[in-house]
Amino acid sequence: MKTTTSMAKIAGLLMVAGTATHAEELTISAWGGFFEETLAAEIYPGFTAETGIEVRSIAQPEDSTWMTQLMAANRAGQAPADLSLVVDEVLYRGNEVGLWAELDPANMAGTEALIDGYVKLNDAGNAYAVGALAFYTTFVTNTDYAADAPASWAELWEPQWDGKLGIVTTPNSGLIEVTAKTFFGGYEIMETREGLEEVIAKIAELKPQVSLWYRDEGQFQQSLESGELNAGLYYHDVTMLSIWDGLPVASTFPTEGGIVSDAYWVVPAASENIASAEQFLDYMSRPEVQAQMALTMGVAPIVPRDSLDLSDEDFAAVSSDIEPIRVQTHIHLREGDWLETKYQEMIAQ
Repeated sequence: MKTTTSMAKIAGLLMVAGTATHAEELTISAWGGFFEETLAAEIYPGFTAETGIEVRSIAQPEDSTWMTQLMAANRAGQAPADLSLVVDEVLYRGNEVGLWAELDPANMAGTEALIDGYVKLNDAGNAYAVGALAFYTTFVTNTDYAADAPASWAELWEPQWDGKLGIVTTPNSGLIEVTAKTFFGGYEIMETREGLEEVIAKIAELKPQVSLWYRDEGQFQQSLESGELNAGLYYHDVTMLSIWDGLPVASTFPTEGGIVSDAYWVVPAASENIASAEQFLDYMSRPEVQAQMALTMGVAPIVPRDSLDLSDEDFAAVSSDIEPIRVQTHIHLREGDWLETKYQEMIAQ
């Protein structure tokens, strides 16, 4: 997700004996830069103050690289971190190969506060991941060009954007799901390759309007703020920072919903600090901690709205009450290379 920094090598962790073994220190990895730095400065100290468990915070590299490192370390019986923050794709791929430790929900009562579905259970009823946060991709616009916010994702297909749209080049950006929900009644059409080809053909209708197919998020942001682009898909939280800086941009949740991406905490199977990790997950799931993350990091909380002590303004800055559009990760994993090839062929034609 977003930006990363290189990872430092991890030293061995100290242990203390007791009726339940707890670590004196937990090593926790997260996406680098602002994200990891803010967690370390604003969120982890509260956990340490309550439990006495120190947190060693490290930055992890981009998702595929981190997945490779975790798998190699696991084969060697090592854990580069006791807890890691991962997106859906890494979560499911790791679970398929037994990369994550089993966790006991009974030791994490705080997770009951999370919205249903954010504690991932295996067939034995044990957890292998706990939700951490969510973040949105929305319909963003340059307000110097378009003063009125778009009401529907369907407006992305209208010619009003003067050939200056910015669209992500990867098929798992959420645009396929947006198209399926907006024009085909939902995600069911994505279950077959024939259906996916229909959806991709609809996306191809955007091409005359797209002046930038981007992978570099910073390039899109700069082009939107300067007026080189008039609209596109981008992160809601980053756009809100630009708005607060007085730049001429807006982020809109269309009637069909924003595109939500979820992140999860996982414990590598080789970690020896399961009990302390469960304490951490219990703490991080509390509504007051979720609210603190929303206020300090700009991420969407994953507990019910009515459990949060956030003003309507603060909540709207990070989330929405509209039911979100969800990337269908299982389809992207199943179709993998085929879907990537079809999508890139559409862009290149």
